[in-house]
Amino acid sequence: MTRLEQYLAQLQRFGIRPGLERIAALLSSAGEPQQQYPVVLVGGTNGKGSTCEFLARMLAADGRHVGLYTSPHLYRWNERIRVLGNGKRETGNGDASSLPLFADAIADKELDALFDDALPHLEAVASQHGQPTEFETLTFLGLWYFARALNGKPVDAAVVEVGLGGRWDATNATNPTVSVITHVALDHCDRLGNTLQAIAADKTEIARPGRVLVTAETKPQVLQIFRAHCDSIGARLWSFRAPDWSNDAAALRRFLNAQAELNSGDFQELNAATARVAKAALEDAMRWPPSPITHHSLPIAQAVPGRVEVLRENPLVLIDGANNPDGAAHLQTHLQSVLKTRSGHLILVPGILADKDFAAMIGILAPLAHTVIATQSDSPRAAGAEIVAAEARRHCSIVEIVTPMQAAVERALQLAAPDDVICVTGSFYTIAEVDRAAFH
Repeated sequence: MTRLEQYLAQLQRFGIRPGLERIAALLSSAGEPQQQYPVVLVGGTNGKGSTCEFLARMLAADGRHVGLYTSPHLYRWNERIRVLGNGKRETGNGDASSLPLFADAIADKELDALFDDALPHLEAVASQHGQPTEFETLTFLGLWYFARALNGKPVDAAVVEVGLGGRWDATNATNPTVSVITHVALDHCDRLGNTLQAIAADKTEIARPGRVLVTAETKPQVLQIFRAHCDSIGARLWSFRAPDWSNDAAALRRFLNAQAELNSGDFQELNAATARVAKAALEDAMRWPPSPITHHSLPIAQAVPGRVEVLRENPLVLIDGANNPDGAAHLQTHLQSVLKTRSGHLILVPGILADKDFAAMIGILAPLAHTVIATQSDSPRAAGAEIVAAEARRHCSIVEIVTPMQAAVERALQLAAPDDVICVTGSFYTIAEVDRAAFH
């Protein structure tokens, strides 16, 4: 366990504490590192992690060094702080997180050195403003690292994923050159509000005056909130449904070129298109020359960890971190498409958190399944496998209960024929317990 991991373990009791005063004080103490590079800040209910990954890959394909800050991680904290375009660097821990998918993560030695430098700032801020939370600490470390990642010099750009909402999220202490909201659905209603309009109002606070807010959202009531906020602060809204270019013909050309390859209803295709538009907005803001169209097909060809990620072909084994009804609906669409190409059945392996709407999620996914193997992760927030199974029996006639998580995957493999599909889903805690190395 690294020194940072030991420190973070002590912070879990602080939970989520809205407010920007602690992260702002940390960044100020370190000399405002987040101002040394342009930031693309990406929020939204679902799809923001994939959009960040796609955008960072596209920028790196142009030869740029790109900081990538995402959450949650699958295996280790290192995965949240990555630099693409800087060569492959192993984390050196020997477990699944050192596989090629995470070879660009910050190494243990770098992370410990960064933490040692950061500790005086963390302690000083704690004494004045209260203890920074786990997420605030990691956000500070990521933003500071990006300012010195290239032998003491900053990255060319950073792509940063919002943790929760927008207004009071620690990442909103940045001053993004481009902001992105993938789309809005009901989730975290206890913190963000129980209507789409309330959630949209919170998320749109990541927009900045005079700069672009990109969104793939199409719901009129949400777009109305985005438009009103952008108008009130003087931001430009680049919307897939209702673009407004303020007579900016060059920006319009960049947008249309970036959006041109969106030719399916696949959620990952939409996320990739959103990333392309965000890249066009960043190029426009930074006056960088646009990259060739050939780069646009790059992201979809590569797996995004934990997002409809295929681990095996026969039977097809995929994992997806869908953790709310909206995510389950997108996964449902993907599974329906996959099942049309195969003669086999779906074996669903759900493990869902108790504080999520697991009944709705099971109601969306279980009707597609021939067999459901209900399980639960080791997370203290996990819903009991028996509870998940009870919901599944309302929609599927063959339901088993198997724990722990890896035993449920092994049971699915025992039952599966070569043309079947096994889908493990419900939360990132669940899919993180799948033995990825066993499929390589």
